[in-house]
Amino acid sequence: MPRPSVIPNVKANLEQYLERMEAAFLAMPEEQRTPTLPSTPDGKVNVRAVAQAIDLKQTQEKYLYERQELTSLINLVAEGQGLMPIGSRLLVDAADKALKDRMVRTAQSAKASAQAAVEAQSATAELLEKLRDVVIENESLKAENTRLKAQLDVIHSGMMVGVID
Repeated sequence: MPRPSVIPNVKANLEQYLERMEAAFLAMPEEQRTPTLPSTPDGKVNVRAVAQAIDLKQTQEKYLYERQELTSLINLVAEGQGLMPIGSRLLVDAADKALKDRMVRTAQSAKASAQAAVEAQSATAELLEKLRDVVIENESLKAENTRLKAQLDVIHSGMMVGVID
């Protein structure tokens, strides 16, 4: 014969505890209300402390995370008191991971862009050097062309220039 479920007993104890915590919260003046549920320093409901408050064994703590009927009871009271619900750390971690991934992709993109800029700058410098060489060669050819034209003009005018060895 299967063992009887402990969930109904846990649920009853949890409901009583949550009712006491909510009554204590509502008894405070509205301007001075602080959460009566145990919380972590970063504003999340402390499920382990709730489990200890309702005398759950350490092996039974998981029910508060896994069983929707228990989780939803705690989350209702926690959110009413301004605390983040059970599972919010997973959402924050997922958001942090997404942000970190986006930052990594942005950094990689920036690095690739910087590398492309360095390569483009190097290619530009190489092209400028080639252009300088071409301009120098062109000037040299223009000078030679001018000398040769002058010699041709002299030849056409009837004067022959000879070179004596």
